[in-house]
Amino acid sequence: MDQTSGVGETWWEYLNRVTDRASQVEIARAAGVDPASVSRWKLGKNTPSADRVIAVARHFGRNPVEALVVARYLEPREVDASIELAASAAALTDDELITAVRRRLELARGMVASGSPVSHD
Repeated sequence: MDQTSGVGETWWEYLNRVTDRASQVEIARAAGVDPASVSRWKLGKNTPSADRVIAVARHFGRNPVEALVVARYLEPREVDASIELAASAAALTDDELITAVRRRLELARGMVASGSPVSHD
């Protein structure tokens, strides 16, 4: 099985680079798996689960997103995309909440004036 990530290195090559060639036992401890699993990663027989990839990245001070790309859970083009996180209304200050409500009211008013249907989601 070819484990090349599309970013130029295999999962094992990445591990060697970011761990400064740590032992399989040390990598296994970081990932929370047995050393035999790490041996299978080295041989290219399988790739760790996403949660193990993240654990290894965090243990060795790397960005988990970087590791997920190398392990082929994410495509490089997906990482370049903008991510929109929705905030809970409870987390907003009064001013932020008033601004958000005002913006929605203005949008709804504009839609009504143009004859467009207003969504109530």
